[in-house]
This record gives sequence, C-alpha cells and structure tokens, in this order.
Amino acid sequence: MNNKISVDVPGRICLMGDKVDLLGKPVIGMAINLLMKFNFEEKEDKVIEFYSHDTKEKTKFKIGESPPYEIDLGYWSVLYERLKQYIKKGFYLDVKSDIPIGAGLSTSAALSIGFIKTIKQAYGLKLSSNEIAELAYLGENHDLGIQCGRLDQYTIAHGGVVFIHTDENPSVEVLDIKELPIVVGDSMEERKAASVLNRVKTQIKEKDPATLAAFKVIEDCVYQGKKALLKGEFKKLGELMNKQQEQEIILKAETEKILKLCEASIEAGALGSKQMGAGGGGCMLALCPGKQKEVAQAIEEAGGKARIFDIYNY
Repeated sequence: MNNKISVDVPGRICLMGDKVDLLGKPVIGMAINLLMKFNFEEKEDKVIEFYSHDTKEKTKFKIGESPPYEIDLGYWSVLYERLKQYIKKGFYLDVKSDIPIGAGLSTSAALSIGFIKTIKQAYGLKLSSNEIAELAYLGENHDLGIQCGRLDQYTIAHGGVVFIHTDENPSVEVLDIKELPIVVGDSMEERKAASVLNRVKTQIKEKDPATLAAFKVIEDCVYQGKKALLKGEFKKLGELMNKQQEQEIILKAETEKILKLCEASIEAGALGSKQMGAGGGGCMLALCPGKQKEVAQAIEEAGGKARIFDIYNY
C-alpha cells in the first residue's frame, strides 16, 4: 500500500473514426501532452474524500456507504463501487486538469482512467492497460448510461498513437509513430455532444440509410488512414480527414464555427482538417507539416483557441 502518490494521465484526440466506435468499428486515437493530475493520500480513518480543483466539487463518505452518482465526480463513484473490495482505509483524492473541460478532448475518460491507475498504484493491483480501459468504459457506459464507445478509454490507457478495435473483444495496436504535425482548434462554443450522439444512435437503431452509409465511409477512412500513417503519407492522410469531415456534415454533427475553423486551417496550408468527438461543437484538428504556426494563427484569427500538441507516451 502506497500512502501518498501522484498520477498523470493525458487527454486524447481522435485522428480518424469519430463515432464509429458506437458500432464497434476501428478508430485511431492519439494521446496528447495535455495532462490531468491526481493526488492520493491514505487516511487513518474510514472516510473517503473526493475533490476537483477545477469544478470545486467535494464529496465525502464512509467506507460501507455508496458515494453519490449525480455529481461531476460520479465517474469516480461508480468505479469506487467496482473496486471497493480492495479499499480498507479512507483516503483523500483530488484532481486538477490542464485538459479543458467540455472541449471534446475527453476529460471524462481521463477522470476514469486516472482514478483506476491511482487505485492500481495505491493498492498494487495487477491490471493491464486493456483491463484499465475496459473498466473505465464499463463505468461510463454501463453504470452511468453515457452513450460512449471505447475510443477515449483505450487511447488514454495506452498512450501514443493507437489503432483500436472497439467491438466486444477490443484490442489495441500501438502504431510506431514518433511525431505528428497536428494543430487542434477549440471552437470555444457551447458543446451539444449529448444531443448529437443520442440522435445519431437513434438513426443507427432505425437503420437510417444515410447514417449507415456515412459510417461506412468513415470506417474505410480509418483503415486507409492507418496505412497512410505508417507510411508517413501525410497528403493522403489529409485527404482522408477531409473525406471524413464531409461525412460529419451528412450526419449533421458539424457547426458553422467548426466548419469555419476547418476552412481557415486549409487556407493556411493544412493538408486536411476535421472535427473531433461526437460533434455539436468542441474541437477540430488540422494536419499541417511545416505549417503548424501558420495554421494555429489562422485558427485563432477565425475565433478559435489553437494548440500545437505532441504525442504523449507513458
């Protein structure tokens, strides 16, 4: 048992395949060097305390009691329930995030992965990266009922650039990619991801032809994108990003602001650009070898907040 520990986990971006993990299809994710930091300290009593420096939310409960689910830190509550057999003493756990909340860079999955990694380290649990990711997915999807796939959890648990089979037998291939010239633009608008996801899931359930056709094109882009990444064919990868963005418009997952940022990045020299995540706002990314600074400036001038990211490896 470690009495006092600190754990860092990264945010993530989706390089190719946003939303197709809802159908268990492959996706390509990339962990980014924007971190969420967790601090754990064991206590001598039976009281457990959770605290978020970002939302100022605090909750306290005793071992044997169930923590509340209807809170921002509900991700921790459901995972505590799944791991409580290992916890015999009270502890204090807080979190502070450099990952912007609600921007589509997966703060929710980072919260979950960070909690599990912290408990693993504190109590010496033998959990693989896949087991950590699947536990986080079950907490978010099954326990909290959030309509997510497996992209976020598996990317953050493994780090690096990963090709993920997201079906009921998930597997991860870590791609040998040393660097990737990516700029991410935050649209800075209120994100409506939940409403987009719920609508798209309904369309899938009802076998809407346009939705299923768009998903098939995106899935093909993922397979082709993997080949382009491994060969370093950035022009081809950019074309595939643009093709995926065309499908996002068909799915009505875009916003005017996101399209404006994508267009600005292309005009500034990006080889391709696309939105990320569920849609309805949030972030976009641009592939721009040798043009990162120019593209970042163009995104800022178009009203977004630009960041140049590196690949994060544990």
